[in-house]
Amino acid sequence: MITLWDDDLYWSELLQQEGASFRLGTRPTGRPVVILNRKPGGLHAQQVWQHTQSGGGLLAAGINAAAVWLELDSRQRRVRWLAPEGDSPLFRNVGVVDTETRGTILAGANTGVTDSGTKAIIAAPAGSGFCAVLPFEVGRVLSTVASSPRQFYADTPRLPYDTVARVGRGEVRRLVGNALRLLLSRQGLPYVRLSPVPGRARSALAFRVDTDFGPRKDLEAVARLGERVGMKFSWFVNVGAHKAHLDLFADLARQGHDIQLHCLRHTVYPDYKRNLDNFRAGKEAMAEAGINPCGVVAPFGEWNPNLNRVLEELGVEYSSEFCLAYDDLPFRPVVRERENSEWRKVKQESGLLPSSSLLSYRLSRVLQVPVHPICIGRLVAARASEKQMAAYFRNVIDLQVARQEPCIVYDHPERIAQFGGLLADVLAYGRERCGSVVTMTDFARWWQRREEYNWSATVSGKTLQVSAASEDSNLSVVVEQGEEYATLPAKPGKYRLSVLGWQPLPEPIPFDPQALLARRPGILLRARSLNRRVRKNLQGHRG
Repeated sequence: MITLWDDDLYWSELLQQEGASFRLGTRPTGRPVVILNRKPGGLHAQQVWQHTQSGGGLLAAGINAAAVWLELDSRQRRVRWLAPEGDSPLFRNVGVVDTETRGTILAGANTGVTDSGTKAIIAAPAGSGFCAVLPFEVGRVLSTVASSPRQFYADTPRLPYDTVARVGRGEVRRLVGNALRLLLSRQGLPYVRLSPVPGRARSALAFRVDTDFGPRKDLEAVARLGERVGMKFSWFVNVGAHKAHLDLFADLARQGHDIQLHCLRHTVYPDYKRNLDNFRAGKEAMAEAGINPCGVVAPFGEWNPNLNRVLEELGVEYSSEFCLAYDDLPFRPVVRERENSEWRKVKQESGLLPSSSLLSYRLSRVLQVPVHPICIGRLVAARASEKQMAAYFRNVIDLQVARQEPCIVYDHPERIAQFGGLLADVLAYGRERCGSVVTMTDFARWWQRREEYNWSATVSGKTLQVSAASEDSNLSVVVEQGEEYATLPAKPGKYRLSVLGWQPLPEPIPFDPQALLARRPGILLRARSLNRRVRKNLQGHRG
């Protein structure tokens, strides 16, 4: 039902995250929605515009839409972010969309607002069809892997912050998903996708523990909390600080807890060799204790291509770094590699850097599993009371449940031990609201099965046909139409839309305009961030 115009790793991976059924191609005929992710040539441009005017849907960035919609008036300008305004379905359960890119200001835009105060998106009829024109190129935004200090809105004396991904991948994806829903609904069609959580649960709760430098008594307090709330936690072990406690982690693994690797030395290096020495030594020490980690969380949530290369070489299945992504579904980062033979030849003959033609791109073999980046320590720094902390985490859980997405939160042993009662209440609330619990490793492995599931969906009249090579009892197909949805088993079949077990979509969480306060630039934030980075660097050289 969806055509992606040009083969593009960023777009393909986003649609895979969404679980949408799509195909590649430059023939829009017979496909309700076209995603125009590059400028088409003259004849193709005419075909796309004719397809749209005849009743099709078009999703495109302004710079690409201008090639087919000749009357479109746009001008280039930096777009730092866009935010909801009003109750447009494009922004259902979407917050501030951090883009930090060279984009376009669109004359005639009618929904959302940019950081410059202009309207952001065109959502409008075009003949018998409908267009959704974005002020940024999705692939360009998703290619950004930089990080920076970012504040998060909360009802606290100060706004909590951390250094996280500069762009909001999750919000970009949700905006695109809502655009697809809108374009299909204009043609009376449902939005059909694979569920992002195992089974038929509305969400899934996971709790991650980064052990950092927590003393044994606090580690034991965390284990007791797990027993109290009936959950198995995902522990990421700082081996350098906890070599003497690997027996405890081995015992926790035997009890069903998810024991993985944080590091040997609590730092991330910019280069390959030191990262390799760090994580290989940590992995080997855990193996000697009878623990074989398949997942990694890097110190301070930092990520870089050399770290990814190391994790691939060590056979790591997944990692989780909020400096690359947060509050998003799992995905595989696009990484760059050089053609080794050509690189060596160029280097030997000229000593010059190779041209861009010698560079190739692929998806990482290491799955990225994002989490929510604000922990209790960040709320303590924001001078939050326990009541405010509990309210903050409940809001995070409620939003993820409204999105029908997994909810993964994290913390550290010292704070968990200090605020055990608060976290027990929060996790109990999360279990009830999400409807299921999972460890990060189980979720990552389930997601890998989801990635490999080969399926498609078509709607003819009032009949939905799901085509698939096999059946998977732990995967579900979600059908959304209007304010209702139905969940089907992931297997081949034909279904009459009128007799599906429809139920109301979760109530959306309204966007609070006060959240824009978190995007105000401030010297104080930069000063606090610099001071924290100095302290982190000193901590990273302990032990």
